Amino acid sequence: MSFEPLISIAGTPIGPGAPVYIIAEGGVAHFGDPGKAIALVDLAAEAGANAFKTQAYTTNVLISPRLPEWRERLRTKEVSFDFIARMKERCDQHGLTFLCTAHDRSVVPWLEELQVPAYKVGSGERGNLPFLRELAGKGKPMILSTGMYEEHHLLETISALSGAGLRQLALLHCVTSYPTPMDQVNLRAMDRMRELFPGPVGYSDHTSDHRAVLAAVARGANIIEKHITLDFDVPNAQDWKVSCGPDDLAAFVKEIRDVEVMLGRQDLKVQECERPALNWALKSLVATGPLPAGTLIEPRHLDAMRPGDGLPPAMLQSVLGRRLKRSLGAGDPVQWDDLEAQP
Repeated sequence: MSFEPLISIAGTPIGPGAPVYIIAEGGVAHFGDPGKAIALVDLAAEAGANAFKTQAYTTNVLISPRLPEWRERLRTKEVSFDFIARMKERCDQHGLTFLCTAHDRSVVPWLEELQVPAYKVGSGERGNLPFLRELAGKGKPMILSTGMYEEHHLLETISALSGAGLRQLALLHCVTSYPTPMDQVNLRAMDRMRELFPGPVGYSDHTSDHRAVLAAVARGANIIEKHITLDFDVPNAQDWKVSCGPDDLAAFVKEIRDVEVMLGRQDLKVQECERPALNWALKSLVATGPLPAGTLIEPRHLDAMRPGDGLPPAMLQSVLGRRLKRSLGAGDPVQWDDLEAQP
């Protein structure tokens, strides 16, 4: 396996050390309405997402005729090449990266014509290795969602993609349930993915609020994908149950960026904001009562009290057995200059 540890989409690096890459998943929340499609792009851009993503398919290619109800349900959200192209154009106007999941082969030529910078593959392609190899052969980075995967599925998939020559791959932990119960989010799966795979690992969220995403970012997710919508309580639809909308998407993006800042660096050091506390919060060795000059210091003569403007209590053993050069009052801190040298 020779996947790269970082990938690049439209010039943006993604992976360890890079900012979290936030994908606003518009999906099919436009419900075939071009105005809503543009509004979804605008929402993603104004909130500060890195990319906007939609989905494309041909219903009769995607769904077997054995499922007429599903065909009818999805046909209302099926869109044309021009519809997709208008969303791409709007993304370009915003400087927002455009991504699109191809749910079947019929729409791949559309995405090639639009020169998408990467391919996003949905969880439903588990086991569809011929299609995955076809996408890998396009020579573009791939982001792969892994809902409904078990470990052997993942190993089979990344082996097939590697064999097809793909070098830039990112994996998204995902649970295909709308919404996902909190006790089945299973964010530790990302840890196992990192053990199996050297590239970026992220999280595609299907919970009903922000908590799982923020936990995923704190656990090192390199990519976050979250559904967005303009409409809630929509019959015969499920994505709205796990979506951010106009009232909270910007706050959602800011929360992710705040968590990134809070993570800081892997070092143990006094933070600048703590420096004033070094004096008032720490303790010093102080005299328990009046001590005349010449006193041979014993344990009963000293205690540890705030503020921290004298010798730290850790120095107690170095202080015991020395004589005072000057008198100390009760509560006065002990300084090195107050002590005679050891005999």
